[in-house]
Amino acid sequence: MDSLKNIKVAVDSQKGVALVRFDRPAKRNAFSQAMIGEMVSVLHHLDALDTVRAVVLTGGPDGPFCAGMDLNELVQITTSSAHKRAFLKDLTDAFAGFSKPVIAAVIGFALGGGCEIALACDIIYAAEDATFGLPEIKIGTIPGAGGTQRLARALGKHKAMEFVLTGDSASGAEFERLGVVNKAFPRDQVISAATSLAERIALMSGPVVQVAKKAVLTVENSHLDAGMATEKMLYYSTFGLSDFKEGQTAFLQKRKPNFTHE
Repeated sequence: MDSLKNIKVAVDSQKGVALVRFDRPAKRNAFSQAMIGEMVSVLHHLDALDTVRAVVLTGGPDGPFCAGMDLNELVQITTSSAHKRAFLKDLTDAFAGFSKPVIAAVIGFALGGGCEIALACDIIYAAEDATFGLPEIKIGTIPGAGGTQRLARALGKHKAMEFVLTGDSASGAEFERLGVVNKAFPRDQVISAATSLAERIALMSGPVVQVAKKAVLTVENSHLDAGMATEKMLYYSTFGLSDFKEGQTAFLQKRKPNFTHE
């Protein structure tokens, strides 16, 4: 863990809690391939660490949580290369296979892949003024790390469809009202509240907590694996579209995209 460049990990062995913080401020904590590799390694390491029984995941006290994928890298990926390397599968698999509770502490924005990472956590605490959204549609693609699947399960088809098809965002307070966020707080209370919850959970029997998490996830995972596999295939398919290239280029050039619908 000493070689991490984009993620910081602090383990309190006495309390059984690990605090994992995204640390790529120059890129608003956007995920590069290197950062994905680090996140996967961190999850594998913490899952095997007996002294950790609960995890808090955050972007830090000032935010942001995560801006999603680094578009400078994403724009270079083709449909064929995405299939060949199973793009994002290592990250989604690492979250899906993590046996201990993960509490997202969201301050600032959690957009695109950042929102998907929050949704992949077991519990979400957020600042009242945090911003959640899946804006991929605006740059010529779709969510590809479970966003369409988990948001639909949290909100129901109709409300999730509106968010996915418009790319609109919602505040932490609104997502609390809609049932996506467990609790919303003033931003200076989010991390301490999430840490307190993690410490409470860590007092329980570690093996029993893991079994309880697995039991609850059985409801979601009954169809989630198939849904996410389909989502990824559809996501990869957008990489070959002219509108995908236009969407990424327009975003990087800070202009509105001119989609040609092809």
